Amino acid sequence: MEDKMSILKELQEQRTDVVSKLKRIEEKKSTVSVEVYEKVRKEYADKLKGIEEKLSEHIDLLTEEVQRLKAQEEDILKQKKDTKFKMEEVELRYSIGEYDEDSFNKVKQENDASVKQFDEDLKKIRENMSYYSSLMTSKEPEPKPTPAPTKAAEPEAKLEIDEHILEEKLPEEEVALEELLSEEEAVKPEVTTEAPAKPEPMKDQGVTCPKCGHVNTADSWYCEKCGAEILGASESS
Repeated sequence: MEDKMSILKELQEQRTDVVSKLKRIEEKKSTVSVEVYEKVRKEYADKLKGIEEKLSEHIDLLTEEVQRLKAQEEDILKQKKDTKFKMEEVELRYSIGEYDEDSFNKVKQENDASVKQFDEDLKKIRENMSYYSSLMTSKEPEPKPTPAPTKAAEPEAKLEIDEHILEEKLPEEEVALEELLSEEEAVKPEVTTEAPAKPEPMKDQGVTCPKCGHVNTADSWYCEKCGAEILGASESS
């Protein structure tokens, strides 16, 4: 394990050196021709790429290094918190006259320097953690695409088959229905519908004889029974 960690440490040192040189190349960019700048920059950019590829091959070592940096980060955060509490205590004692101004300023400068150093260390640690994590992520195999479900079309096919079967049975069902209707018509009782009675023609009322009471036809002038005059009598009545 120590041999592997030494390899990782050596690669880290090589990477730091190459990154530093690339920064200086950028600073000297305006002092050289474009051709020279691009040639030298590409050379070191390729070196950096090769180092990072080697680093990404040591996933187990990178994992251990990230865990180590995480523990180191927690330790520095604790020290920074303790330093701030200590400074608060010194300020309180100074406010009640326990410290003179020179002693207070000395302690304050020391605490401020410690807090500044803690912040710088935390920044480097977090940058390295982020970088190693990115190397580990880039080396992980990509998830295989989930195959599309192949059984989705089965319900539709089944439905088509059922419809086809129904279509084939349809003529038989129609024949059976027609036979059933014929049987129902056969057993129905016959209903005779009587024609409406024709109105009888109205008979003439005729003319009543004033003498004997015999009813004569309307156009009679004399009574058919007694011979008395009807027309003149009816008009006078």
